[in-house]
Amino acid sequence: MNAKKLLSLLLCALMLAPAAVSCSESTVQETDAPSANTPVAGETSADAGETEAEVPEETKLQPNLPAITFDGYEFRMLGKGETMVHWQSKDLTADEITGEPINDAVYNRNSLIGDRYDVKFLEIDVADYFAQQNEVNLSCQAGTDEYDMVALKPEGVVSSFIANGYLMNLYDIPHMDLTRPWYDQNANKQMSVGGKLYCTMGSMLTMDDDATAAVFFNKKLADANGLPNLYEMVDAGTWTIDKLTEYADLAKRDTNGDGKMTAMEDTWGAMSEYATTFALNSGAGLTMITKDASDIPVNTAVDEAYIAMYEKVLKIQNNWDMTLYADAQSGFTDVWTECMDATFQSDRALFNICWLNRASLFREMETDFGIIPMPKYDDAQENYASFVHMYCANTIAVLKTGSNFERTGVILEALSAESMYGLTEAYYEKTLKSKASRDEESSAMLDVIFSTRIYDLGYMFNWGSIYSSVGSMAGVKGQDISGYSSTMKKANKAINKAIKDAVKDMGIEAE
Repeated sequence: MNAKKLLSLLLCALMLAPAAVSCSESTVQETDAPSANTPVAGETSADAGETEAEVPEETKLQPNLPAITFDGYEFRMLGKGETMVHWQSKDLTADEITGEPINDAVYNRNSLIGDRYDVKFLEIDVADYFAQQNEVNLSCQAGTDEYDMVALKPEGVVSSFIANGYLMNLYDIPHMDLTRPWYDQNANKQMSVGGKLYCTMGSMLTMDDDATAAVFFNKKLADANGLPNLYEMVDAGTWTIDKLTEYADLAKRDTNGDGKMTAMEDTWGAMSEYATTFALNSGAGLTMITKDASDIPVNTAVDEAYIAMYEKVLKIQNNWDMTLYADAQSGFTDVWTECMDATFQSDRALFNICWLNRASLFREMETDFGIIPMPKYDDAQENYASFVHMYCANTIAVLKTGSNFERTGVILEALSAESMYGLTEAYYEKTLKSKASRDEESSAMLDVIFSTRIYDLGYMFNWGSIYSSVGSMAGVKGQDISGYSSTMKKANKAINKAIKDAVKDMGIEAE
């Protein structure tokens, strides 16, 4: 069975997981490679309530690794921990079998690899979720070998490790074959600089899947407003930013009749937040930073195509008579749980522009909903593009302070390869399935979403404050694209210099 067909079967029902909510920096103001976390041939879906099915060893793709053991070595993994309720690391270690799919898949994976290579696994949590860089900074500055791998957020954290020269080029790690399907080939291609790759994503981790952008829609409101079949539009290539805006405008209602739009009382055409500005922009297949033929970053946030898409995006983000914009809401202890999610679940929003970590949250929602990709710029655009939120995802990275990179490479490759089976399936079982199937069409849409993921180095590194400058137009009620060109003109010199300096600091010679 091919991967596409199998994923459709695995995903034909949605959402079995505890509530998870969006993360956002609160601010009011070629994507055709398969995802490493898409199930592959040889996998079988576990029945509801069971742990993942065993995959016969002879049917698995196997890593090319030596027969070697490491004398009980304790492999140390630095992660986010579980102090941040919305985004918790649950894919590194597990203490025992509990019946929870992801926990059990991680436990089984680590037990198998631990026995095979005679290693133990130790997960070390950062002390402060909002200062994830602290432990690594102290360790690297002291030159001590404390962590064999780090699984932290790319934006502002892993990016700072790269800037400071703390990370190994993963292509230099023995036994890590980054061409294998347990690594996300889109991430490898888009996150490299000058042929060097300091971090990536893949089957070993699940938070990058949670951090992938999508559009949820309320089927009851779609029918009430006479919308066409949105799945068929996606298949036909006609799901565009203009259509999202048109339908959102059609669906908005001053439900309480007071002449103004009020959170928790009226019906909204769309729901959004600051970070989804960049996800919507990237729906056009564009990023703030692209790369030239030598794999050197280039500022493309000033290109006509990017500006044209952003002009359309601002008609969603800054139209607060149509869009419930999370960062503009006040008076809530937790705006996601108390306002945004409550609004969508009570049939008061047609579209929810968010992240796939929200899928599990709506499993008890009475009204049916669907999931579709981020909209394209226009019908002529060939592919959809699904932005990965660098603030919330995790990456695989290795510090230069390590003492045995051959051992590190063997263990990471083994963990990644095994994760493509048990953990990947458990993620879908837990997060994207439920007791009651919603519809088969959403599973096909999720195939599209996961296979078209896009990564923006501009969001990851924020060179010369590029994403801050671009994002300054969003979250301002009524603001349109006017002034953007002048804003970016002022920022361009700093952006381009920061890119040049960063490339030089990486030891890369730009032509």
